[in-house]
Amino acid sequence: MKRALVATVVAFLAVALASGQASAASGSQPDPQSQLTVIEQIRAQLGSNLADALAAQQQLQQSLQDNATQQAQVQQQIADAQAQIDALDVQIADHQRREAILQQRIDTERAQLQQLARAVYESPDSTLVMLAESKSLGDLFSRIANLDVAGNHAADLKRQMGLDLQALQEERKQEQAARDEQVTLRTGLQTQLAQLKALQAEQEKSMADLEVKIEQTRYEMAVLQRQSTQLAQAVTDMLQQQQDAIIAAAMQSVWAQLQLWLQSNSVGQIQASAGHSTKYRFIWPEPSSQISQPFGPSTYWFEPPYGSYPHFHTGIDMVEPFGSPVFAADDGIVALVGSSGSGYGNYVVIAHAGGFDTLYGHLSTALVKAGQTVTQGTPVGLEGSTGNSTGAHLHFELRVNGRPVDPTPYLPPGMPSAYRG
Repeated sequence: MKRALVATVVAFLAVALASGQASAASGSQPDPQSQLTVIEQIRAQLGSNLADALAAQQQLQQSLQDNATQQAQVQQQIADAQAQIDALDVQIADHQRREAILQQRIDTERAQLQQLARAVYESPDSTLVMLAESKSLGDLFSRIANLDVAGNHAADLKRQMGLDLQALQEERKQEQAARDEQVTLRTGLQTQLAQLKALQAEQEKSMADLEVKIEQTRYEMAVLQRQSTQLAQAVTDMLQQQQDAIIAAAMQSVWAQLQLWLQSNSVGQIQASAGHSTKYRFIWPEPSSQISQPFGPSTYWFEPPYGSYPHFHTGIDMVEPFGSPVFAADDGIVALVGSSGSGYGNYVVIAHAGGFDTLYGHLSTALVKAGQTVTQGTPVGLEGSTGNSTGAHLHFELRVNGRPVDPTPYLPPGMPSAYRG
């Protein structure tokens, strides 16, 4: 185990330093065998750190590749939405032009009918003249019929143009609604793209920091043989700092992958399953366990930094016998099932409604698959000691909108139990 190995190195250093001091007091040289043992122990830890760092680097590289793929897809969706908006703009402008022409025709017809009605009203004799000028009764009927047909035709034409105008206006409204929908879609995609770019910047910074640690580790491995045991303590201190960075990078990679998953998947509202607790949001994932480490600032050097704290435990640790089942604390969708040589080891991440996400770490094995829907109490894995672990336990972590929070207020009160309420 990595923590035990560093402790062993420190113990060897203490022995070697004491031996060196005693040798110096007696005027003799340090014991070469003790010095060699310490150096080999440090070399083993450096090699372990390097392997973990390279694994974390590979995970971050994969996350960056996934991010780039996601950005390309979103950019294409934005381009498609913009093309739809441009096409709808053309159609809307064409409808507005046709509406204007039709409205002008309607206004012209209305004006002509008004002029005719005014003329008849102001000069009723003109109708009598038309009747007087009729050459015969048949001619009179023909003139009256033509006038009637003309009037009916004008009224029908006006009515039809009115219907055509209403149809054009309705089509334009539908196109405007479609355009508004595309604009909303484009705005949402642009926000998503901005979030992906911000996540990319965070990942690239983590990658750069990790690369520095990798180069430092390689350098120390190269010069270790030339160092004395008196310098080994400084190397051990550096090992602890490197381990901090590697663990933090591995953990960051998991949550970066979750952010990518959430960009493409919507959990939405989840109907509470049958038997779900009616009083508490979550149940204890290990009902018969003991809490070995609470949430919050820590004095353990192996806990990575968070916020302003140099060491912070982002979850709670629970201990049951190795291989004990670990249960889903709430209904949700399995977002990630992964493995890391450092950090969480074998882990499962479940996305829940309302921006809640839970992580189950250091598992010996996972019992669910990504994309699977689980209900509260579903076995998701078996307790193990993988990753940054000194013994069999479960690391249970709750994040709300990406921020780690103490899960105990959301759990049944007291020590872990099978109580649901």
